[in-house]
Amino acid sequence: MSGFETDRANRKAAWALFEGRLTQVKDDLAARSIGGRIVAKAKDDALAVADEAVAVAKDNKGLVAATIAALLAWAFRAPLLALFAARPGGQGGVQPEPANDDFADETEEQAQ
Repeated sequence: MSGFETDRANRKAAWALFEGRLTQVKDDLAARSIGGRIVAKAKDDALAVADEAVAVAKDNKGLVAATIAALLAWAFRAPLLALFAARPGGQGGVQPEPANDDFADETEEQAQ
């Protein structure tokens, strides 16, 4: 067999392998589309993350409770602040102090 015939036989064998793999890919895509595969993969990953989150939450109940309390306090911060300001003996609204203009005069004198 010459080099040309060997090359042709190798090329035909490679082409047959390629066609076999291409047929396999087409059959796989006919069974389930790429979009269906993406949705299934995303769903499986989301379920795995949710399972892990549940496991971590079971191990750290106090931390989860503290986080929920902090989020609720932040969400209802305006009514809570109003409640504490309206308490008898409470400080009420804080009045701003009058502007201190003496500070500006002292810095101008030092600059000269």
